[in-house]
Amino acid sequence: METARPRIEWMDLVKGSTVLVVVLFHSVVHMQSITRDESVASVWFSAMNVLEPMRMPLFFMVSGMLAAGAIARPWHLSRRRTYGMTYLYVLWSAIFFTVVALYVKSGFLTTISEFPGRLLVGSSGYWYLYALLLYFIVAKLLRRYPAWIVVALAVGLNLMRAPIAQWNRDYFVNIDAGSAMTSIITNLVFFLIGAYYKELLAQITRWASWLWVAVLLIPVIAYGIWRSANPEAWEQSYLPISLLWIVVGVMAAYLLVQWEAPRRFGIFFGARTLPIFVVQFPLLMCLSSYLHNNNPSYMHNPVVQVLFPIVTTTLLVVAALALYWVTRNNLGRYLFEAPAWAVGEARTRTLAADEPERSGTRDLTQAAR
Repeated sequence: METARPRIEWMDLVKGSTVLVVVLFHSVVHMQSITRDESVASVWFSAMNVLEPMRMPLFFMVSGMLAAGAIARPWHLSRRRTYGMTYLYVLWSAIFFTVVALYVKSGFLTTISEFPGRLLVGSSGYWYLYALLLYFIVAKLLRRYPAWIVVALAVGLNLMRAPIAQWNRDYFVNIDAGSAMTSIITNLVFFLIGAYYKELLAQITRWASWLWVAVLLIPVIAYGIWRSANPEAWEQSYLPISLLWIVVGVMAAYLLVQWEAPRRFGIFFGARTLPIFVVQFPLLMCLSSYLHNNNPSYMHNPVVQVLFPIVTTTLLVVAALALYWVTRNNLGRYLFEAPAWAVGEARTRTLAADEPERSGTRDLTQAAR
């Protein structure tokens, strides 16, 4: 019988926690768009600014670690990370833009005709699927070159965040104002660090202590507060702070999974990041349209503003997990996994392809210990 791939529990906790923070961030953004500068909403927005250098960098770093084994395999044994990711990106982008088309004034046919261009510039929240696809291809194409050279080039791209943002506005915003090419380009470095230096990252757990976590939190939180108060710095690179956040996240996750409750939390949510991430956007689009069209008075109540992001995040996650549960044993499962025809490989071949990755994961587990 096929054995389950060993799970690294602190990585599960990192994945599960970051995806919940992402959903919380989107809930805050939608609340902020109608409450504007009201005090409680502003506190929430400032808190999200503090966490911005952590959210996607930490998530992409873990994604790179999980992809390290597949990067070393031949292309034909990595189709679920190429064709499969393309399938999921196109499918959920199509679902999202269909929902958008029901609300925008430009008309359904116009919105659909713009769909290919929007796919190319990553103009929806699904840019992270697009990024994972591109990152994997880049890492695989450049795997024969010294890792430090490839990572150094990615560092250079990250440090050029401001000019890249301007380039995005000059050339891609005319395709779609929501283009996320700046985020796609500048987050490449974190995926590559995870893919090329997974053993080094695993070694961080050897030095984990709550004292180190507390000490490192001081500069990252201080920077986040300063950044929140200085909008002119929002387009600048925050690479050093993100690297500190990665160390904090790895150490804290490793320490937390020593207890049963955080360990179970991480295993549960870490294995369900995809449905949580993809389902949130169509639901948020409907919620956002309702709030903007009706501007309910209760949204300006401070108590509601305190609770709104938490309640919204909870409801979105519950809805996503409910859909995942309902569809997991029928054709609906293809909302969250690519069918065999989409990746062009038989089930037996897929199982054989997974063997090197399981071996790599076992090595990483040993290194983490």
